[in-house]
Amino acid sequence: HIFDDTKQCMDILALSYNHLPHHLKACFLYFGAFPEDYEIPVQKLIWLWVAEGFVQQIDQQRSLEDVAENYLMDLIDRSLVIVATKRSNGGIKACRIHDLLRDLCLRKA
Repeated sequence: HIFDDTKQCMDILALSYNHLPHHLKACFLYFGAFPEDYEIPVQKLIWLWVAEGFVQQIDQQRSLEDVAENYLMDLIDRSLVIVATKRSNGGIKACRIHDLLRDLCLRKA
């Protein structure tokens, strides 16, 4: 039964991935590049997304880093990314994903 439960869970998680807007899919899959249970520094993640070309500038008013931060917040709001630690000002310092979501990243990538 455990295998069946895990497969059902993965199928449900795959639905969440499949319903992501195109611009968030690559960002989400990038989490698979990090080790399991690794707390990813948000600033590093944002720079990596920008360097990889995953972030598209919407207008001249907002920097690529601001857009990337919005992408991350969208993934957090969709419960695909977990806030690991916060800064004293309330901003997100580090994030991570659940082990099953990491498995999904590795399967989809």
